[in-house]
Amino acid sequence: MGLFGRKQRESTPPVERRDLTPCDRVFVDPPKNYGRPHPPPRITEEQFEKYTRMLEHFQDGALQLPLNSSSPEETRGLIAEEKCWLSRECLLRFLRAAKWDVDQAVKNLTSTLVWRREVGLSRADDNVKPLGSEVVAVENQTGKQVILGFDINRSPLFYMKNGRQNTEPSFRQVQLLIFMMECAVILAPQGVETITVLIDFKSYKEPGVISDKMPPLSIAKLCLAVMQNHYPERLSKCVMFNIPWFAWAFLKMVHPFLDPRTRQKAIFDEPFENHIDPSQLEAVYNGKLDFKYKHEIYWPDMVAKVEELNEKRFKRFVDFGGVVGLSEFDLKGSGDDILYPVDYRNVV
Repeated sequence: MGLFGRKQRESTPPVERRDLTPCDRVFVDPPKNYGRPHPPPRITEEQFEKYTRMLEHFQDGALQLPLNSSSPEETRGLIAEEKCWLSRECLLRFLRAAKWDVDQAVKNLTSTLVWRREVGLSRADDNVKPLGSEVVAVENQTGKQVILGFDINRSPLFYMKNGRQNTEPSFRQVQLLIFMMECAVILAPQGVETITVLIDFKSYKEPGVISDKMPPLSIAKLCLAVMQNHYPERLSKCVMFNIPWFAWAFLKMVHPFLDPRTRQKAIFDEPFENHIDPSQLEAVYNGKLDFKYKHEIYWPDMVAKVEELNEKRFKRFVDFGGVVGLSEFDLKGSGDDILYPVDYRNVV
């Protein structure tokens, strides 16, 4: 069967109504039976040496980066929130994505830092409006993007529901993806770096929904570029379900723009229940979560929880010295001591 061939689906008995769990808010913690946080994975001596070189580059107090890509002569040093974002794991993610080519990893990470300044994720440029929840709230009034539950590896589940499209194509739709990815990354629990994406192509005839058509190729390419270039090594898997005929044609157009690693993580036309435990899956996909998206409840709740987690992480960053290379494991922890200092040698 080819990559885009349709697969035979096995029928699964529907979950009994009495077994459903009502919910309308985001989850912060994965189930306890999913295990404890995994410590940072070990790397080789050679990889540690390359990490050290990259760390020294971004720790350099004289480092200046452009405020935007169109005016590279306007520069500024790293601000505190950028140093917090430049965690040990962040440097290693960009190194892995660049196949441990230090120069390429530095180039890619520098590009992402400048991009974050341009789109308003960093407050390094006072002339750029921050990408806050109020900028994209209107885009999600029908719940076309939702973060809810965790997979067995404790990765947050990020639902994308094109069939609940409530706006015309625009860059603001790309901004919503960026904002929600940031939220998903912050909601990822201690010891987890990846996000599981569940894409539902089903058409939902509900109030506020204006279209179930695929976004223009230009918007799709922008979204792919965002995910692949600026969130490397963040995707656990991407499962696509309820794919109509016109979406298959769209996916064939988009497929050439996927990098090989992303292609390996894409799963076509399989029910979400094949990959997610029912206790963490929406009932509409044969899970046990009786989830109903109510924008006035879900959205402010998610934003408040994400802001609280982010503020806690930043406070720990400051308390632990406020330097580039602190571990996300420590920043997302609760202990008073640093378990994995910047120079921690986690070599095999």
